[in-house]
Amino acid sequence: MLDDKRSNNRVRLELPVICEIIDPLDKTTRKKNVICRDISISGMYFEIDEVLAINTEVNVVFQFSKDKNTIRAAIKTIRVETTEMPDRYGVGAAFINLSEKNQAEINNSLLAQLDINKLFELTIKKGASDLHLLVNHPPVLRIFGQIESLDMPELSAPEVTQLLYSIMSKEQIRKFEQDKELDFAIQYDMYNRFRINLHRQRGYLEATLRLINTKISSFEELNIPEIAKTLARQKDGLILIVGPTGSGKTTTVAAIVELINKERQGVIITLERPIEYIYANIKSIIKQREVGTDTNSFSIALKSTLRQDPNVIIVGELDDAETIRTALIAAEAGYLVVASFHAPNTIQGIDRLTSMFPVEHRKQILFQISNSLRGMIGQLLIPAKDRRKRLLATEVLICNDAVRRVLRIDELIQIPTIIQTGRSIGMQPMHDSIWAYFEKGLIDGETAQAYDNEFKGIGR
Repeated sequence: MLDDKRSNNRVRLELPVICEIIDPLDKTTRKKNVICRDISISGMYFEIDEVLAINTEVNVVFQFSKDKNTIRAAIKTIRVETTEMPDRYGVGAAFINLSEKNQAEINNSLLAQLDINKLFELTIKKGASDLHLLVNHPPVLRIFGQIESLDMPELSAPEVTQLLYSIMSKEQIRKFEQDKELDFAIQYDMYNRFRINLHRQRGYLEATLRLINTKISSFEELNIPEIAKTLARQKDGLILIVGPTGSGKTTTVAAIVELINKERQGVIITLERPIEYIYANIKSIIKQREVGTDTNSFSIALKSTLRQDPNVIIVGELDDAETIRTALIAAEAGYLVVASFHAPNTIQGIDRLTSMFPVEHRKQILFQISNSLRGMIGQLLIPAKDRRKRLLATEVLICNDAVRRVLRIDELIQIPTIIQTGRSIGMQPMHDSIWAYFEKGLIDGETAQAYDNEFKGIGR
């Protein structure tokens, strides 16, 4: 729980503070502008470019936002430490003689202005998939695919920073400030996690927070075709889950892992960025490795995984040529590899995988895919008629002799026809999945036609 991370309502932030450092001998003062990294009603932690002696008294001036009162207080240093930055020192200080008015101002600001818990609760209550924190704009939710601004004041740049830094460790803050990008996840409560992407936009810190229900849904609950269970029960080879961003690929992969975990004794190793679903060992041993925390990259982790006695390897993202190459080698070597990839459909998925390599290697990569591929699932999320949920529509490709042949001769354009004629072995065109929802009265005709036309028009 996030509340457990707080002590005395201490919040991590990036707050400009003016310091008047008092010389202990002659009581003269000199001014310094510093950045406060966390604060509570008992004290603050800031970074400065000089070493301060323990018990140095400092007068500080700061305000949480433009519409808040300016706080003037005195602090005394109680801890000094080095930081990762050269000539930069971290100082822990306690407030001395903090007035009741200033105590109330700090406490109210921390509880009301800087508490991201309220936004998390709203996201969950409204059934949103994403929360966006933007500068000079109210918080925004994506609810069943639609964008909705919350009826709240606009957030200033310091407020966005304070909200986000309040749920980050010092190491995460330093990494973000160094790389200007950061992916991580937090467990909000027993049932909900948030996957968080921090980034800069026109110089401002902003974030997208994806809500993940930690309950792992079954194939039936997700309406994943039955043939996907057959794919999950394969002993080796490559299974690809493709779809645009936000199409539920991670949720489908979680259902596959859970099925294997319930039915098979073995070792499952997942490589994720960040970890979203938490698995409990049932019949299998599951090791979850997070890129950025447990390993530096997918490609490095995947090579290492081959020496960790795996039966099943889950790759959260095929993001470069080396990762793809190693995944193909693992699939050919007798491991079951399940990987997700951003692509709108099966044809584009295969084409984009090969495009990661030089053109002269395309034929070889297609040959390797033809040897290792067991099947592909392409996904879309379509808004239901009542607009209160989204439904999973799927395209299913099973790698039979016909598919292997078109891969080896690089005739990917034939894949839709093979899917159409392969219904008897479990293949499914996206058209069938979309219009099945219409026939059941779950989506309207306009929606079905729009998504069907859009899918047909992508790389086909």
